[in-house]
Amino acid sequence: MKTKFLGTKTIALTIAAAAAALPAAAPAQVAAWNGRYVWEENVGRHGGTTPQDSIAAFITYTLRVGPGNGPTGCTLNGQGFQTNKRIVCTVTPQGRSAIVKFYGYGPDNMFDDGYRRGQPLFTLTRGPRGVATTLQALQASSRTTPRRGTLFRRAG
Repeated sequence: MKTKFLGTKTIALTIAAAAAALPAAAPAQVAAWNGRYVWEENVGRHGGTTPQDSIAAFITYTLRVGPGNGPTGCTLNGQGFQTNKRIVCTVTPQGRSAIVKFYGYGPDNMFDDGYRRGQPLFTLTRGPRGVATTLQALQASSRTTPRRGTLFRRAG
């Protein structure tokens, strides 16, 4: 059996071409998640002396994925009852799912929740009934809010 010497230049070009081809799949997979997703969490009634006198309180979380959404292409804002979260995030595709991870805080974030860079906040999974959410480091504000289910809905 004869061995053919390809040369180091040919090998280097082959390795570089293979390496360049690998990352191309990841942006395409992330692009499949581009858009705006909204979760309106009902945190119950507050104030007043009776339920009729109280107000219904909500926190609206808005996830934006894609170009133009911060330096990582992913932002998560939570605004509403005693909440003003501004988070810069990343999206890691994994099969039918996208893992939304903490990257840093936005400029006018009000509270430090102690997240670590790269920590999964939640996972979105496409299924027959839409997008299902599994909360991880991002905690629901109400004890009655489920940790998984149809929380975030695609809104554009």
